[in-house]
Amino acid sequence: MPLCFITAITLMKESGEERIFQTIWYSTELLCFIVGIGSMISWFIAGIANDRLLYLYVLGHEMTHAMFVYVCGGRISAIHFSTEGGYVMTNKSNILIALSPYFIPFWSAVLISLHSFVSLWWDIPAGGLILTGLLGFTWTFHIIWTVWMIPKDQPDLKENGTFFSLIIIIFANLVLFTLILCATSREVQLSSFLFQWWNNFLDLGESLLRLVPLYS
Repeated sequence: MPLCFITAITLMKESGEERIFQTIWYSTELLCFIVGIGSMISWFIAGIANDRLLYLYVLGHEMTHAMFVYVCGGRISAIHFSTEGGYVMTNKSNILIALSPYFIPFWSAVLISLHSFVSLWWDIPAGGLILTGLLGFTWTFHIIWTVWMIPKDQPDLKENGTFFSLIIIIFANLVLFTLILCATSREVQLSSFLFQWWNNFLDLGESLLRLVPLYS
């Protein structure tokens, strides 16, 4: 929990600086991203093709499980997905395999891969803006359906303890968002972010140490 708090505070401080505010928050790319977010939220609220979206979410969820099973050196004997749910039968499981679908936006990763591949052969007109808008759509799709699924008695969360799993999911999503922000913005450097994060970590530690005499 302290790591989540420190990361969130650092993100707010870094993205709230005037030089970053001017270059990011008033950019065309952010507008496209927001349009994608709004479109997905509107689809979800209106119930447009929600059955198909749920199927796509479960498919991406189980494919992410499967991908990390192979990354961790495991084997898969069966995989199933439908609007009723899904599963992956494997000989190996760990916290990364269990929780990866909750912080890896599968369809956003597929979209980036396809865009990168097509861009090698064809110069897509306004490709960056289109990609940004679609990323807003797919990332919001991932977040909405993940939040919708979490309260529905997920075995993935119980495997390592529900509370602990939720904290790991929050922290992993904060880290992923930080990496993407650093990768897409010239104003936010990973080195400066880590430096600020470490300073915030030390400040929190000093604050906690000052509280110890008060309760001893």
